[in-house]
Amino acid sequence: MTEIEKAVHTFNDLSASMGCEVSPPWSGKIKKPYNFGRGIASKQPDFWRQYEALLRISNGLFADGHAFYGISMCGEPGLIEFNDALNMPDPATKAMQGRIAVGKNNTDILYYDTLTGKWESCDRIGTANVWESCDSLAQLVQTQVDMLA
Repeated sequence: MTEIEKAVHTFNDLSASMGCEVSPPWSGKIKKPYNFGRGIASKQPDFWRQYEALLRISNGLFADGHAFYGISMCGEPGLIEFNDALNMPDPATKAMQGRIAVGKNNTDILYYDTLTGKWESCDRIGTANVWESCDSLAQLVQTQVDMLA
């Protein structure tokens, strides 16, 4: 089992034990490359390699306020829609320059930093405060598992 498979399955097991619905794998086409805006180059091969691996196991993750965005279904916003919303020219979204939002928890935003290649979490209000900086998406998912456990 790969690192991402283990992290996603552990997250989903916790989610199910809390009575949350576990998302099935995404089997559809994933729109890539995608122009996220905010100074992000449209081709992000490392991002897509890791994020697509998560989506092919579970189309997003959710448990007790901790979420990783999936692909939009049934009118519910997903990865693309949450990132499109960050393209507004205001001070709050300016902090997300070069960052692809991948999820959130009760206090933090989870993102991929295209400048450093790190998967991180930071305070939603003071984005200068990085709480976790990980080398892989699997490691970032595990940080959320550790908070939930």
